[in-house]
Amino acid sequence: MTIVQLVCVEWISEERDKHIWEDLYSRSWDEIIGRMYLLKANSEIEDDDYEAALTDFKRATALLAKKGVKREYYARALADKALAQCCLDKYDKALATIDKALAVGDESYESEILKNQGAILVLAGLYSEALNVLSTQLEKDSEDSDLRFTLATCLLHLERYDEAVVAYEQVMAEGLRLGDEGLIAARLGQQPDWHDL
Repeated sequence: MTIVQLVCVEWISEERDKHIWEDLYSRSWDEIIGRMYLLKANSEIEDDDYEAALTDFKRATALLAKKGVKREYYARALADKALAQCCLDKYDKALATIDKALAVGDESYESEILKNQGAILVLAGLYSEALNVLSTQLEKDSEDSDLRFTLATCLLHLERYDEAVVAYEQVMAEGLRLGDEGLIAARLGQQPDWHDL
């Protein structure tokens, strides 16, 4: 999980090389090579090299979109490609990419992708849409502190300060410390300096 401007995003395409090698003779070469690009992209994310990661996500998605590849890999690669686009402030592209990930229809990662969609909507400044997505997801999983934190930030952007305070305080009561900037700003009834976050 990563925090971007008081929003939680979750990278979901992380691969372990041992799993790739275990599948070497049972899966297609497109899938194996695509998953190796996911390994490389995730390594670049750890180094905060989002441009290089985006290039490798593009390479991975080109291979993982082919027939004979498990759809989950394609959906996960698209979802993380969208997050890399967000880290580069390419929000319109990120929204199109995350929508494509949802359209793939892989149910095993759908809730994580929807959470990331809500986060991307917040980062893109589409707060009303974000509120709908985040609220729906929180109804399905009321124990998700990361999701509640992102919802609190969305409420902060909407200047619904009292509701933001309640949401931030719930996250803190659950033992998750993701930063106090949002809570402090909400208590003061003002926006934080978003450029310093």
